[in-house]
Amino acid sequence: MERALSRQSLCSCNRTWTLLLVGVESKQRVCYSGPPPEPNPDNPDDWMKQVMQEIRKRCPGRRQPTPTDCSSPQPLGMEDGRIPNNSIKASSQWSCCPASNARLNNKLRWNTLSSDANPWIEVDLVESTVVTGIVTQGSSVGSFVTQYNVAYQKQHSSDREHVKDGTGKIKVFIGNIDANTPVTNLLDESVVATVVRIEPIGGNRAFTLRFELLGCHLD
Repeated sequence: MERALSRQSLCSCNRTWTLLLVGVESKQRVCYSGPPPEPNPDNPDDWMKQVMQEIRKRCPGRRQPTPTDCSSPQPLGMEDGRIPNNSIKASSQWSCCPASNARLNNKLRWNTLSSDANPWIEVDLVESTVVTGIVTQGSSVGSFVTQYNVAYQKQHSSDREHVKDGTGKIKVFIGNIDANTPVTNLLDESVVATVVRIEPIGGNRAFTLRFELLGCHLD
């Protein structure tokens, strides 16, 4: 029975490979040849992944971009005002220093209340956007964020997720060391998000922040 299933799987896989060849080559001309990878009877679901890996190897530079491809990240609109004030919210703020002030290189700034035990500031990007990094800055009064976490929502209805490090723990980003020098942190892996939240966990004097998000808009 196992041999019969193996032969059946191989036959089915070869037909699939042929269909893939026809579909890809009709658009890209011939850029590879050879037999398909041998299917593994113990893990037939993995065969398609092997096929796609072979296609990428044999057709370098021909892969269609995935949603998280962002080879040239750009500012997403905090500094230049494309992100409107009503899309920026925070857990708390001084009356003089609302969340909408938290724009990179702004003369003003966002400041949390001293009583805020779990401060955060978030940006609603409205639509799914590839986010690759964050640029942070302190304020002219000498306060700044030295460490922070990043959380995001894939959709407005989605649960909030934290950016993790290589060990699976919530990643701690190193922020600023003075009031005015911008510090850029790139994510190890870009994320597709509609809402991005910065959670300060360390600061000098107070949690004061100006920032920009980096990434690409999905077309």
